[in-house]
Order: sequence, then C-alpha cells, then structure tokens
Amino acid sequence: MSRSKHIGVLLVGKYEIVQESLRHLIESNEGLSVTGLYTFDHTKGSTSSVLNADVAVVYLTAEDQVDVVGHLLNENPALRVVILVAGADLDSQARALKMGAVGIVQIEQSAKLLVEAIRQTYAGETWLNQTVLHKILEREKHPSETSANHSRATDAESLTPRELEVIKLLAAGRKNKELARELAVSEATIRHHLSSIYGKIGVDDRLNLVIYAYENGLVEAPGSPAHHPAYRPSTNGEELNGN
Repeated sequence: MSRSKHIGVLLVGKYEIVQESLRHLIESNEGLSVTGLYTFDHTKGSTSSVLNADVAVVYLTAEDQVDVVGHLLNENPALRVVILVAGADLDSQARALKMGAVGIVQIEQSAKLLVEAIRQTYAGETWLNQTVLHKILEREKHPSETSANHSRATDAESLTPRELEVIKLLAAGRKNKELARELAVSEATIRHHLSSIYGKIGVDDRLNLVIYAYENGLVEAPGSPAHHPAYRPSTNGEELNGN
C-alpha cells in the first residue's frame, strides 16, 4: 500500500488523556490523521466523525462495553475497527471479533505496532496476535455448541477440493496475489472462489473464514505442532500480521 494515501482515524474511548496521547502518536506518522474523537456514551463525537473515518481505534478496558464495535459498524459498515486492549478479557475480545473488529493490539506492545495495524487493516488485512487468537478459539469451544458446530461442519462438506486448497493457503498467510500465483489462476478467479466460500459457510470476511477453518478442523489450529501460522510474526516476535 502506498504510504502517500491518507488514512483517517477515529479514536474511541472514555479517557481524554488516552485519546490525546493516541492523537499525537497517529498524527506524527505520515499519511495518518485523526478525523474525530468518540466516546462510549456518545457525549463526544458525531455520526459524521464516524462516517469520515477509515479506521477506528477503540481503547477497550475491562469496564467498557464492547457493543460500541457494533454501533460503529452500523453507522459506517466500511469502517475497519482495531481494538487497543487495556485489560479487556478474552470474552470481550472474542465478541469484538464477532461483531466485526479486524485487529487487536495489546496496550503493552510498541506504538509502531499500533500504527502498522492501522495501515494493514486499512489495506484490507487483519492484525491479530496468534497466541491471543488461539486462546479465543479455545475459549469459544463449548459442549453446548455441538449441534451448531455440526451444522457448520455440514456446510464445509459442500466445499470443493479447490476451495479447501484456497482456505489452507489463506490460513497460511497468503494474499490474493500470492494465492493466484501458487494456484496458477487470475486474482479474479481467487475473488470468485472466496465469494463462493463465504456464501457456503456463512461468513463475511477473511478473518471469520480463518476462524471457521480452525474451529472445523480444515486447518491446524494456532499453537499446534503441525500448524503453519496464518498470522506471521514480525522480526521481534510480538505481533502477527494478517492475510
């Protein structure tokens, strides 16, 4: 992605000191600017500030309601939501992902990772920590979900061998261009495959497709010995980049 492209960032949280610190960080990076501030109780911010943003950074603590993710996406479905986690539990993080968040950054990680998460999610990718993703997936496995999982597994049976191959490569971190090259097809064909896969298993994006693949045994779950990570670590090993 060209760094000359302007990215508008909405800051969401309840602490002014945190929002101002994030504003300084974001606006010190080329091509990024803060388009507005938004609070959980809507006392600050407006619909226009949400509509004008490309990426929302939500500062989420243990006391905050994760439903704000749904509210933001209802107002602007094209918005890319990154969660900056400051004590929120795994259940809250899992709910945020299910509501449409595409990135999670831990507050103890470096500032440059948050900036990179903004750029990558704006470019259509996901940004997740592999360890956290593994914990979330394990947390989501409950006996009461057996019938639902069986239904979803039945959906997977309708996938063609080529679609299963696409899913495995996608979970291994391939982008559309890399998928097209490895499978010797056009990117348009890859997009067609993904559209077909989404429709068959009832997901809307790559992140939920990868989660579905893990939960239904289509690929090895993160943390297993045979797993080739879907979210590859940076050189410092802190963060794992998306699709």
